[in-house]
Amino acid sequence: MIYLDNAATTEPFFFPKETEFLANPSSPHALGIQAERKVYYARNTLSGLLFCKPEELTFTSGGTESNNMAILGFALAHYKRNVQAILCAEPWAHPAVLAPILFAESQGWARVHIGRVSKWPSVTKPPALLCLSHVHHETGDLRNGITQIKNDNPGGIIFVDGAQGFCKEASLPPEVADMYSFSGHKIHAAGGTGGLVVRNNLRLTPLFHGGNQENKRRAGTENPAGILHLAQAATFLQENREKHHAYVTTLRDALTALVDEIPGATVNARFKNNSPYIVNMSFPGTKGEVLVHMLSEKGVAVSMGAACKSRVKNEKTALAAMGFPRERTESALRFSFSYRNTMEEIEQTKEIVKQCVSQLRKISGWSNGNA
Repeated sequence: MIYLDNAATTEPFFFPKETEFLANPSSPHALGIQAERKVYYARNTLSGLLFCKPEELTFTSGGTESNNMAILGFALAHYKRNVQAILCAEPWAHPAVLAPILFAESQGWARVHIGRVSKWPSVTKPPALLCLSHVHHETGDLRNGITQIKNDNPGGIIFVDGAQGFCKEASLPPEVADMYSFSGHKIHAAGGTGGLVVRNNLRLTPLFHGGNQENKRRAGTENPAGILHLAQAATFLQENREKHHAYVTTLRDALTALVDEIPGATVNARFKNNSPYIVNMSFPGTKGEVLVHMLSEKGVAVSMGAACKSRVKNEKTALAAMGFPRERTESALRFSFSYRNTMEEIEQTKEIVKQCVSQLRKISGWSNGNA
């Protein structure tokens, strides 16, 4: 199978000591202390990659938990003081960003503004959380201008969903992002791992209650094996980031040559400055869902967008929210790459895509834009 759905999840690395037993890092005995040291090492390693202090990094189970911790924790921290925070996001944000924002609104914890950044209210006084994506999960759009957004909204806190950007694009400096989330399974680490960077001056209300782990931000026994694996994967990818980025760019460019080989094919993106790891393409005259299944039967794994929404029917897509016409949104596919993909796989994929699109267009009667 040619796997081009790396934005959904990546194949985990297997490190030599992966099977080593690690005890509960809160236990006082020798094995517990050894596990605690492993977590300490991982925290220091990752904080260096994220330009944050070790105590500013909270380990979580992944991106969804990190996003909920940032958004709901922020809203609740202010609601407890009888203040409604403002939560802002774009309508094409990831469901793990939009859902907790809308939940906070439904509970009366916050006032919400969902729209283009240009339509957000100017925030001169706190509390307000401005939610942005480092790299968009469906189009690969790379978010630039965060510093300007921060300067235009001096009362706002910047939260960046980094699930698709961490270890692939340049890390954001601390003066840009006040909070930053990331997910292990997007960077070849084990599933069920991730983290949230929270600058020291920010208060969040914990969502989990129990022990005093993670500086009292997240109760529950840490996953030392998963955390160590996460640090190892991130270190390898950051050390090779520029090389991988350049290589994946050649793969992306080779695939997008399909716009010159298939009539009507287009690339869907809001900006010209995109991450090469994700490309979204439309093939009018086809249905994306049908095309995904045809490609799968022929040995190519791709998707139509976020995996967590792939089984939800009749829900507005990110592309639709961006304003792309229906013909493009309904025929769109997301191809997402890893440095492990090969040019041979891309060339094979192109031929298979051309065959499948041709077959579907014969059925639909599509020709030069007319069905």
